[in-house]
Amino acid sequence: MPPLHVLIVHFPIALLLTSVALSWASMIWKDKSFDKASWYSLLLGLVATLVAIPTGLASASGIPADSAAMVAVNPHRILGISTFVVFALQAVIVWRSKAEMSVGARVTLIALQVIGSLILIVLGYFGGELVYRYGVGLIK
Repeated sequence: MPPLHVLIVHFPIALLLTSVALSWASMIWKDKSFDKASWYSLLLGLVATLVAIPTGLASASGIPADSAAMVAVNPHRILGISTFVVFALQAVIVWRSKAEMSVGARVTLIALQVIGSLILIVLGYFGGELVYRYGVGLIK
């Protein structure tokens, strides 16, 4: 079986970070079309994350428990699930605000976007370690 996680994982990363960038563009330029594009990027990113998580768990299941790669697998697993939770909370806030977002909701959204983006960056670091340092997910 091909290493599906390694092939799929770039989609949620790109879509989720794009959703944040578009949301911030909407705040800067006051253009609702950015909000709409951000919403769809966020939804597609969450769907892609729901595909990436089980493929990642399947890839990790093939790593021996005594492998040096486990140093990166466990944080990567926790951060992957945390990424989904943080971005899903963003989706709930945006969905509930429908027409106009309150100041409190906007501040919470921005905080979650910053936290989610930072988690995603650290998650990518551990994923890179797994692939490039330990060779996890590569066809041998």
